Amino acid sequence: MSHFWRSVFFSWLMWIMPGLALAHPGLHEQVEGLNGRMKKQPSYQLYAQRAHLYYEGGQLDLALKDLDIASKLGPKEPLLFEYGNIYLAKGSAAKALKYFNQFIQFNDKLPEVYLSRARAFKQLGRSEEALRDLKHSLGLQASPPPGLFIEAANLVYSGKDSNLQPAIDLLDEGIQRMGVQGQLQERAIDLLMVHQNHSDALERMQRLGKERKHNVFWRFDYAQLLIKSGEKSDAQNELKVALREARGINATAVTDLRSKMEKQLSELK
Repeated sequence: MSHFWRSVFFSWLMWIMPGLALAHPGLHEQVEGLNGRMKKQPSYQLYAQRAHLYYEGGQLDLALKDLDIASKLGPKEPLLFEYGNIYLAKGSAAKALKYFNQFIQFNDKLPEVYLSRARAFKQLGRSEEALRDLKHSLGLQASPPPGLFIEAANLVYSGKDSNLQPAIDLLDEGIQRMGVQGQLQERAIDLLMVHQNHSDALERMQRLGKERKHNVFWRFDYAQLLIKSGEKSDAQNELKVALREARGINATAVTDLRSKMEKQLSELK
């Protein structure tokens, strides 16, 4: 991408990002604010910004209309990614793919476009290309969100026994890169339990327990895993420990959990 187009692209991001960053006011109020500004002086940036807000709000046809107007007022290249996302949301994966491909020719360093193109590939049944783009998106990000590793692992797995270990490997890569286990380890445990690999699932749950400091919520989840693994006696012991630790904690979530554990203990006897 030339220096000129790079400047155009990042300038466009600066116009759009304020709308992305604001949690308040809501989308409707932000659109109304732009409407007022556009009555005074309509511009490329304002149409592009409003198009994004319409997209965020699910008003896809209005978003496309604003993008079409913006593309007549300024360069279309920075808008191609937004076009692709809108058509993807409309269920037109093939059309979205064309826009993503064009945008990548304009800027091949944006991780989000590879993620979106992966989703288009997936909708089109092109799983290998989808996985390639997901991995490329991961490689472009210093700190990818855990959900991206999970999405990649799910794509690899696709319910096939032979794909279990590659999917687990992707989740482990995410754990190593992020330095935390969280939902990545939870997904690995879920996959292992589907295949009744109880020992590995329990071992991973124990690792997760260290990260979560063996709090009462972790103990409850660990007990559920023990029950599914046929270890009812160990599950009872874990629930008893969790109940002892939960005493004196008056938080609503803990109170509700305590009731649930007491009921489960009585059912296990």
